[in-house]
Amino acid sequence: MIRVVGLGTRDGEMSIRGAVWIDDADVVIVKTALTDTYNYFKEEGVEHVTLDHIFEESEDFDDLNRKVVDFVLTHRDKNVAFCVDGSGVDDRSVIALKATPNLVIEIIAGVSRETKLLVETPSSSFTRVSSYDIASDKAFSYDKTKPLIITDIDNLFIASEVKEVLSRLIGDEQNIVFTDNDGAESMEVYELDRLEAYDYSCSVTVPPLHFTNQKAYGFDDLMRIMYKLRGRNGCDWDKDQTHASLRKNAIEEAYELVEAIDNEDIENIIEESGDVILQGVFHSVIGEDEGEFEAHEVISKLCYKLVSRHKHIFGDQKASTPEEALKVWEAAKAEEKGTVTSEEKMLSIAKTLPSGMRAEKVQRIASKMNLDFANTEEIVNIINKEINEFMSDNNKDLEIKGGDILFSVINLLRHKGIESEVALSRSVDKFLCRVSNVEKIAKTQNIDIKKLSPEKLNNLWKEAKI
Repeated sequence: MIRVVGLGTRDGEMSIRGAVWIDDADVVIVKTALTDTYNYFKEEGVEHVTLDHIFEESEDFDDLNRKVVDFVLTHRDKNVAFCVDGSGVDDRSVIALKATPNLVIEIIAGVSRETKLLVETPSSSFTRVSSYDIASDKAFSYDKTKPLIITDIDNLFIASEVKEVLSRLIGDEQNIVFTDNDGAESMEVYELDRLEAYDYSCSVTVPPLHFTNQKAYGFDDLMRIMYKLRGRNGCDWDKDQTHASLRKNAIEEAYELVEAIDNEDIENIIEESGDVILQGVFHSVIGEDEGEFEAHEVISKLCYKLVSRHKHIFGDQKASTPEEALKVWEAAKAEEKGTVTSEEKMLSIAKTLPSGMRAEKVQRIASKMNLDFANTEEIVNIINKEINEFMSDNNKDLEIKGGDILFSVINLLRHKGIESEVALSRSVDKFLCRVSNVEKIAKTQNIDIKKLSPEKLNNLWKEAKI
């Protein structure tokens, strides 16, 4: 029988039952003699073996845990007391031991590390995590309304990793409590990797935070803020909004993000990306308030889509180029939406898209059906034909013919790898710049543009072009 005894975090914190287990054992194995809890074995004269030599010869913690488990299992036919610091239930070697097939172990818990740490921040509930589980984890988050306890900060490298995670979640200057065997010390996050030494006892406690006094925020904070704004004592404007009233906002925010991207304005990309995210969150909370759907359904459906359409990442399909990856995505999308025919795919394109973007999408689907021009010369001929028909005195449906011209031009741009929306937007910008130059020249020369002849106006326009 293998029994695990949790020794607590310092001398004297082991339970009476744990002492009885040690006394009854045939073999007593103490994981380390380098802690305060080891005093019990010296003072009581308990015959035992320690595993500090395994620490010294191990390459990393995974290697350490494997070797510790192997050592303990060599005595599995005897009555063993395996003694570890803390409660015993969260020790990595114990977890690895418990995973051994056909092995039954008993655990008598000692005082846990989180119990010690919560002395600084008493709470009925909290989040406790090992530093090794969150290091470099960009997706880690927690409920900031409750204390966060991070244990096992036993070296400078892991302290730096934890600092990076906390900086992202709560900010560099947020106050935290650092605890080791010497006591507790208040510090700011950025100081965490500036200490003289680290060992097994080093831990951090982050007190509960309210979203009004945080140095940095996460997605959970955004949801709480929106719930507050839409709540009983929230903002009247936010409470008054509906899906329909916010419709134009989604379009405006998307275009403002595109403009920031075109301008390569990183600060604005950050801000406008947030505004686009806000639209999705806003509609999610409205959906909850109206009893239409839950916010978690929005996130769940998005995650499902990302997983199911990246079968070359999360499945068994292969894709070694962006083009192949896109084909996997489109095939999965067609399967999900049941759009088998090209007509169904075309009809599924949102009619609310800008006409140029919608035309491009339709043309791309048509191209896959082989309904496309062989070369750009053919398209140019069609454009000329459409223009002639548009200018014909016999043509009465100018709107349709004008649309045919635009559709054909978009086709030409697509064949050249040019996005029509981007191209037209740049042309508009160029035109606005030219108009501005014309006005500046006219003002300098004291010219009234409205009174210029077409010839002089054309000369002025050419001058502004330079």
